[in-house]
Amino acid sequence: MDVTDLKPDEKRLLLKNFNHRLNNDLQEVLALIKLKKRFNIDKDEIINFSCVSIASMSSIQNLMYNTNHESDYISTSEFFDDFVKILNDYYSKSNIEFSNEIEDFYASPKKVFQLMLLVNEMVSLSLDFSFNEDLEKKISFNLEKIGEEGLLTYSDNGSGIKEIISESDIRAVLFEQLIKQIDGTLESSDSDSVISVKFHYY
Repeated sequence: MDVTDLKPDEKRLLLKNFNHRLNNDLQEVLALIKLKKRFNIDKDEIINFSCVSIASMSSIQNLMYNTNHESDYISTSEFFDDFVKILNDYYSKSNIEFSNEIEDFYASPKKVFQLMLLVNEMVSLSLDFSFNEDLEKKISFNLEKIGEEGLLTYSDNGSGIKEIISESDIRAVLFEQLIKQIDGTLESSDSDSVISVKFHYY
C-alpha cells in the first residue's frame, strides 16, 4: 500500500485498523504475562518475553504500514529477519546463537504475530529446560510454505523441549494455547530437540 496516495478518510480508517490490531495484540501479550506471573515463572524470563514481544509488534506494525502487497499481508522473511535481530538483542546475555531459514511468502499480520509468540515461548522453554551451563547454546527455526499451509520447525542443540510441552503443567498449557491460536497441529518427530508445527497461514 502507498499511504501517500490515500485520501484523508482512508488514512483515518487505516490508522483506526492499525490501532485496533495493536490493541488486540497488546491484550494478548498482557494475558500471557499475567499467566506467567500467576504461576511464578522467573521474572527475568517474563521481562525478556515481554520485551521481545513488544519489539516484534513494532516491527509488524512497520511492515504493515510499508507493505506493497495488495491484501496488506506482510513478508515472512522481512519480519523474521527483524525478529532474529530482536532475539539477539534481548537474549545477548544468554549467549545464544540464533539461526533461521525462512521461505518468503505473505501471511496475515495476525498469523505472523502468533508465530512470533510461539517461537518466543519456545526460546524461553529452551533456556529453562534444554541447556546446561557449559553448552554452547544454539537455536534455529525454519519456516516454509507447503501448499495452503505453513510449516514451522524449531530446534535447539540441548536436550530439547518435547518432554516439558508434553507434561500437564503451566508450560505445557501455555504452549498448547499458542498452538491453538495459530490453528496449528504438532507434527510427530523422532528427535526430542525438534518441534514441527503445521498451520494455515491465512
